[in-house]
Amino acid sequence: MSIEVSFVLLLFVLLAVRRATASSCPDQDPRLKLWNPGHDDDNVVNISRGQELLLASSATVHSILITNGGKLTIKDNTGPIVLRTQHILIENGGEMHVGSESCPFQSNLTIILYGRADDDDQPDSYFGQKYIGVGSGGTLEVHGEKKLSWTFLNKTLNPGGLQEGGYYFERSWGHRGIIVHVIDPKTGSVIHSDRFDTYKLKGESLRLVRYLNAVDEGTILTVAVNDEGSRSLDDSARKAMTKLGSKHFLHLGFRHPWSFITVKGNPCSSVEDHIEYQGFRGSAVAKVCKLFLAENGEHFNVSSTSEWVQDVEWTDWFEKPEKAKSKGGERLSDFKAAHPEVCDHPVDIQ
Repeated sequence: MSIEVSFVLLLFVLLAVRRATASSCPDQDPRLKLWNPGHDDDNVVNISRGQELLLASSATVHSILITNGGKLTIKDNTGPIVLRTQHILIENGGEMHVGSESCPFQSNLTIILYGRADDDDQPDSYFGQKYIGVGSGGTLEVHGEKKLSWTFLNKTLNPGGLQEGGYYFERSWGHRGIIVHVIDPKTGSVIHSDRFDTYKLKGESLRLVRYLNAVDEGTILTVAVNDEGSRSLDDSARKAMTKLGSKHFLHLGFRHPWSFITVKGNPCSSVEDHIEYQGFRGSAVAKVCKLFLAENGEHFNVSSTSEWVQDVEWTDWFEKPEKAKSKGGERLSDFKAAHPEVCDHPVDIQ
C-alpha cells in the first residue's frame, strides 16, 4: 500500500486576441454558400468548379474531395463542430480553410477519420486509407489561437510542490491492516496517520471507528488495506466507512485490495477502488487518486494504492515416487529425493 501527495502546477493564461476585421476572416466571405450535409456514411462529397461552401454544423460523410477551384471553409463563432469522414483530399486548386493567420479560429473543431482496414474502399496509392491529404496545387490553412510556449517561474518549486516537499508512505509487512492518513485540505500536508490491525485484533474495529469520528469535517481522508484487514473487521467499522462514502468496504473480504479517498462530511467526493482476491491466479491492485485545490490556489494530488502481490505459483504435477507407492503413503523426504528440483520449503502440496 502506498500514498502520495504532490502538487501539480497549473498555469492559466489569458490570451488577449484582437479579432481581425471581418474582411480577413475566411468564414466571412460573402461568396460562401451555407452547407449542412447532415449525417450520411454513403455521401461521397466532391467540391469543385467554383463551389465555395461554409460548413456550420456537425456532419458525417463518406469522403471529401476538394478540387478544381472548390473551397470548403469552417464557420467560426459557433458551437462545436464534429466532422466525420474516411478521408479528405485537397488538390488541383482546391482549398480548405479553418481560420487564417490574421483571424485565428476561435471555436472548437474536431475531425474524426473513421473506417476499418478491411473496408471495401481502395486506399489511395500515396496517402493510404485514413488521411487529410494535400496533393499538388491544393491549399490547407488551419490557424487556431496562439499558445504561450514558455513562462517565468516566480518562486522556488520544491519537490512535490509543498514547502517541505511531497509526502510518500510505502507499505511494509509491519503495517498489516487498515492504514489511514489525515490530510489538511488547506495545505496538502499530512496531519496524522495510524494503522489498525483488523486482521488480528477484534478491538481494532472500535478504535478505527473512534478515530474516524474524531476527524474534523472537511478534512481529507485516505484509507487503504495493506496485506489483510478483514478477518476481525466488525460491522461498526464497515458502517462507519460506508457513512463516509464507501460503497465496497461493507463487503471487504479476505486479502481484498481496497483504496479510498474522501472529504469527511461530503460522501459525494469519494473515490474508491476494490478488487477481490485473485488467489493463486495472480496479483491484484486497487488504486485511486484525486486532485484538490489548496488555500494558496495551487493544486495537489492525493493517490493511494492497495496491492496484493502473488509471488508464488504452482508447479506442474510430479509422479508419485515408487518408494512411497509401496507404503501406501508419501513422505516429503522421499518426494524430494525423487524430484530434487522441488524447492526446500514448498508453501503447499496437493
